[in-house]
Amino acid sequence: MGLSVLNNSSSKMVAVVIHTHKKYEDAVISDPFYGTIIGFIEEKLRLLGYYMLLYSTDDVNEVFRTVMAWNIDGVIALSFSRNDCNKIWHLIHKPVVCIDAYGISHDDTPVTNIGLDDSTGGALMSEYLLQCGYENILVCATNDYGVDYSRWTGAREMFEELTAGNKEKKIRLINIGETQITRESFYQQLIRRIPFSQKTAVFFLSDFYAIEAISYLATRGVCIPADIGIAGFDDITYARLTVPRLTTIHQDMEKKAELAVSELLKAIENPAVYTGKEALLDVILIARDSI
Repeated sequence: MGLSVLNNSSSKMVAVVIHTHKKYEDAVISDPFYGTIIGFIEEKLRLLGYYMLLYSTDDVNEVFRTVMAWNIDGVIALSFSRNDCNKIWHLIHKPVVCIDAYGISHDDTPVTNIGLDDSTGGALMSEYLLQCGYENILVCATNDYGVDYSRWTGAREMFEELTAGNKEKKIRLINIGETQITRESFYQQLIRRIPFSQKTAVFFLSDFYAIEAISYLATRGVCIPADIGIAGFDDITYARLTVPRLTTIHQDMEKKAELAVSELLKAIENPAVYTGKEALLDVILIARDSI
């Protein structure tokens, strides 16, 4: 199936494009979140008679060129800004559904975003850590925008509400970097600070890094959660396989993929009447052994 900007007939092909903000030491789909959600998207498209074209890059202009070059019926865009999703629609005038789009839309387009109640997820974990007696919470992220920012904001606001200005209890946002070297430097700093003067928990805004931290700390004699608590976000499959098992915020990735595909097909089948929407899926806290 070749490049075809001139062919306006249905190709039964959907482009799934990923804007990779962070540095990946392996392939992007080795990230458990992307691998899982892409798998669900492909399965649901295939069962409905559609093919998936997968493209990932850190250069958003490459994405724009790709979606214009291929004869596709629609686009599912992961981890883009809302304005970039709107631009994709303006370039191809075909249905666009975003997953976890961030920022404020400055355009009135029929683009749907399937997101997560990230702020509530952060708040739930902050509340739980305080209930468990933690006084010092380190919230660890790889950036300060998008879903990480929403999760951090929810955690901070709940912490401040529940501690009511108690200066003995602290919450901080820490950028742990995007490479294994920078993250291991942070883990080494944690080890040097044990035992803490305050009971400390580290809340990673991605399960992947929480699991990496558990492995690194455990092999160096750190007892989790006796020495330090570890929590994550997403509830990927591996969260149930760590020792100790990871306390985390669960999101339903299959439902997110299913809703994205469902909304895209509604727009493909009825483009003249389809209007964009914002759907935020619920999250729940899963308490396991790492806290």
